[in-house]
Amino acid sequence: MAISVALAHLFWERVLPVLLLIALGYLFQRRMQVDTVTLNRINLYLFVPALALSRLLETPFSASLLGAIALAVSLNMLALYALSRLFSIPLRWQRTTVTTVSLGAMFGNAGNYGLPLVELVLGRQAVSYQALVFVLNNLLFFTLGVALMAGSRQSLKATVRQVFSLPPVYAVTAGLLLPMLGISLPIPVVTALRYLGDGLIPVALISLGAQLAERVEVRDATALTVAVVLRLVAAPLLMVGIVKLLGLSGVLAQTLILGAAAPTAVNTVVLAIELQVNPSLASAIVLVTTLLSAVTVTVTAFLLIA
Repeated sequence: MAISVALAHLFWERVLPVLLLIALGYLFQRRMQVDTVTLNRINLYLFVPALALSRLLETPFSASLLGAIALAVSLNMLALYALSRLFSIPLRWQRTTVTTVSLGAMFGNAGNYGLPLVELVLGRQAVSYQALVFVLNNLLFFTLGVALMAGSRQSLKATVRQVFSLPPVYAVTAGLLLPMLGISLPIPVVTALRYLGDGLIPVALISLGAQLAERVEVRDATALTVAVVLRLVAAPLLMVGIVKLLGLSGVLAQTLILGAAAPTAVNTVVLAIELQVNPSLASAIVLVTTLLSAVTVTVTAFLLIA
């Protein structure tokens, strides 16, 4: 009984607010018809780098801990990428479809969804672990993820230029290097970054809802289904095997597994709109995984804390 109450509390306080903000963005766009391209560029060029840099500067970490988490997260992403490519062979997807499904499966919402989820289910000790997962997700997304998505439509030279034209790449790099070099930013700058980064959660989710109001059609239900199953079912199951393989246990292992159950990152839509690579499919993947995560995350949390 206590567990069911806790899980109901988790849905009420952490999952439902996310769905309400998406719905608000949808209704707002239907009524006001705002420019979603500009809205997403504000996310990508201002809110995302500010959140990544501020969280990195506030999260202490050791090299050994970072290495263990990086290995687990990377192996999970590699396995999900391989599975998505495997599914694409018999289904004969276009290159852009393969890329969108792969990114939708590989990158979970480790920040505005994963952080509060982990804190509520596993406690504050687990938040520092999930913060490192969030950092690594951002680093990989805005390097490897951008390269994969941009490369599906551009030459190698144009892809490299695209990767290094995005502010989040430099924000993550600075966030990793500055603490190592013992360099501190002025307090007003850190405070401003924190304020700006805090704006990502509502604005990104409202942007997602607005985008869904413009692109409600799903042209490839099979691709959507594969991405959803890989993200919500395969990702946490694979992470269970990975933590056992690496000999990880305790709260760290639980954090990695629960974090792997998070729905697809909202940044996937932000980037898909910016690069014009299957924005309708990317939006559908984020929406459906977010909706269904109310069930899958609840089951995962129950199995971890039962």
